[in-house]
Amino acid sequence: MINNTFLIISLVFAQSDVDKVAAAKFPEKEVKLLVQQAMEYWRVPGVAVAIVHEGETLFESGFGVVEIAKQKPVTNNTLFPIASCTKAFTSALAASMVAKKKLDWDDKVQKHLPWFKLSDPFASEDCRLRDLFCHRTGLGSNDLLWYRSGLAPEDNVRKAAFLPLENPFRSTYQYQSIMYSAGGLVCEKVGNASWEKLLRQEILDPLGMKDTVVLPPNENLSRGHFIGKFGFPEVKEPYVSAFPDPAGSVYSSAHDLANWLKFQVDPANQKYAKMDLAPQLLETQKPQVVNPLDAMNKLLHPFTAQMSYGLGWVIQDYRGIRLVSHAGAIDGFRTHIATIPNAKFGLVILSNLEHTRMNLALSNSLIDLLFNFSRVEWDKNYAFIMAEGLQKSKIAYDDNLVELLKKYPGSLNLAEVLGEYQNPAYGKVELKMQGKNVRLVVGKHFVDLNHLGSSILYAGDFVFDNPVLTFTRDSSGKIASFKITGRLKAEFFKLP
Repeated sequence: MINNTFLIISLVFAQSDVDKVAAAKFPEKEVKLLVQQAMEYWRVPGVAVAIVHEGETLFESGFGVVEIAKQKPVTNNTLFPIASCTKAFTSALAASMVAKKKLDWDDKVQKHLPWFKLSDPFASEDCRLRDLFCHRTGLGSNDLLWYRSGLAPEDNVRKAAFLPLENPFRSTYQYQSIMYSAGGLVCEKVGNASWEKLLRQEILDPLGMKDTVVLPPNENLSRGHFIGKFGFPEVKEPYVSAFPDPAGSVYSSAHDLANWLKFQVDPANQKYAKMDLAPQLLETQKPQVVNPLDAMNKLLHPFTAQMSYGLGWVIQDYRGIRLVSHAGAIDGFRTHIATIPNAKFGLVILSNLEHTRMNLALSNSLIDLLFNFSRVEWDKNYAFIMAEGLQKSKIAYDDNLVELLKKYPGSLNLAEVLGEYQNPAYGKVELKMQGKNVRLVVGKHFVDLNHLGSSILYAGDFVFDNPVLTFTRDSSGKIASFKITGRLKAEFFKLP
């Protein structure tokens, strides 16, 4: 076994009333009211919820509509993309491979994928499966490498070798999706089959999750939404994954996920005896690396003293009980899964609206109701946090821009920066004129950049995360490259 870089303090939680859900009779009316109030508050068109306890489904229902302005209702069988909640499925698949002695959590990745590399030689050689699954490789998110790229997961993993590590290997928690794709590829290698086939064989079929799929289905799929400029939901262009991806391509329903929850909170139950992976599945729910409670986390989780990441799960204390959860978000959708293993309790909330804290707020509200905790106005609290966060981000962006304009005075001849540039991970990108602005085109993404007479280009943009471009020149004074901040964080060299 490898000794973790961090000493993880075991989380000890008071049992209090955790051994049983508070109410003798399930408060279905109150649960429905909480869901409906949350949907109205956040303007969510459609939601599906499942709640389980001690092997029984206490509640399973759809609310609202599949698509705004259409009458088709969401049901317990409506499919939603669960995005990063897929990660726990991939770690469960890895757990099944470990249980079969085909794999060990501390196997070096290169033992199974000899071509696997990170930009740091030691990290490349010593990176273990456990490192991939607990987000401690040091690699930053680099989401634009995979987001709408059209590339297969293996291509993205190979390209990651050219990305500089943002932090030293194993030094800290840093959320990263591409490394989960690598973990899925390891499962494929030792299982001698595709990730999707192994997932079906080892996890989905044994749990009776017959409707769950790994690519967008043609039928029974909810449509995603965003809040438009007039403050009302509008249909969002769907995110279509070209390939099954172990990091985030599962589509499932409240009904199927109820079965997943029952398994997660009680894997040693006799009904799962044939799967025979309880000890390894429980390993995925153990703290592996500290997830620091930064300022935002403290606001979002005021009843939490410690937070860690396991293998596909966030582990924390919530009002004195051990909570194991994960969220998922992709264009037009949000998912939240929360379990209290000591109570054999779990819930899932699927919604078809992006950029909302409804899922977390509703999860907290339902747990508070069912475990007799004092009530908190979570919707109002999170709405305030979001609004305040946006305001602070705008102020910080403006202040940073003022400093950058001071740091990079002078002028930039826009004509001389135009052309193609290249980065070994991201490939070719282009700077071209679009009206009065310079447009940066990266694959299927683009952002229009501002100039204002300085020697930098910049934009306030969500996808690129407020990028700033600074340019370097060669010995003859010609533009040689640009460095970009934000979501890309890379250097691109100008092509002849």
